[in-house]
Amino acid sequence: MIKNRKDEHIAFAFKQGIRINRFDDVFLESTDLPEMSIEDIDLSTTFLGYDIPYPFYINAMTGGSLKATEINEFLSKLANHFNLPMVLGSQSIAIKDASWESSFKVARKHHNGLLISNVNPNFTLEQAKKAIQMVDSNGLSIHINLIQELSMAEGDRDFRLWNDNIKNIVSNIQVPVYVKQVGQGMSLQTVQKLKKLGVKAIDVSGKGGTSFIEIESNRSKTDYSYLESFSIETVDALLNLKDETELDIYASGGIRNPLDVIKALTLGAKAVGLSKWFLLLTELSMEEAIQRVEQFITDLKKIMLIVGKQNIKALKEVKYTVKS
Repeated sequence: MIKNRKDEHIAFAFKQGIRINRFDDVFLESTDLPEMSIEDIDLSTTFLGYDIPYPFYINAMTGGSLKATEINEFLSKLANHFNLPMVLGSQSIAIKDASWESSFKVARKHHNGLLISNVNPNFTLEQAKKAIQMVDSNGLSIHINLIQELSMAEGDRDFRLWNDNIKNIVSNIQVPVYVKQVGQGMSLQTVQKLKKLGVKAIDVSGKGGTSFIEIESNRSKTDYSYLESFSIETVDALLNLKDETELDIYASGGIRNPLDVIKALTLGAKAVGLSKWFLLLTELSMEEAIQRVEQFITDLKKIMLIVGKQNIKALKEVKYTVKS
């Protein structure tokens, strides 16, 4: 059943269209006199304490089926070509059934760079260690997806151990750990609880991109769209954290193009995750996908020229307005 669920998630994710979201309400101040060349632009930043050459990463998608194996193989080759961090999909299925470990191990086979394991907070410290060892990963993502679980007929209903597991994992894992939402956005209440549990890095992963509420509604043929009222757009999640100084903040959810990346960085993200954008690349040849990523990088540099900033850190100085 889990394998079929993974394939259904992939199929419905492909079908969802590109959405209008709050990134369209953010307006950055530009300059016509940047006083620099495109060759001067430095796109490097950090992710989980590691230096990375570009301010974006391949965000968590899939694993645990034959189709997922193909996707992870393609994306890991692409990640290796550009030295991009790659976050794996939830490894829960492989922890429960070792026969699916290969669908995740394929990523390490082709990617020599940053590979991030992924578990949910129902899993223990020992299971988290197993997920890391499975692919020799450089970090761990703990995804929190309460509304998705409640929308799934086969989803979890017992969340009593989530806080304790997160605290135990963060305190005892030897690689960097961050906690991410899955597209409903991270509330301030959640952020404050995570800080008390010892979490030092988060991905706000807001509404605006792939909707798992819509996916689970389609799978179950039950309309859970009313639960979208709990969702927070990525832009608003970042604005809520504009004065946060204790956490490393990453952003995903509704990142459609290079301008959305620059806007998210300006609003406080250290790096930006893309899922749907990279998922669509798997329908192309590797050569075409490489060309698309190269163009994406070039366009990031062009936008940096437009706002007159030479490096990612300087984006904090860009003035912006947000339409209410």
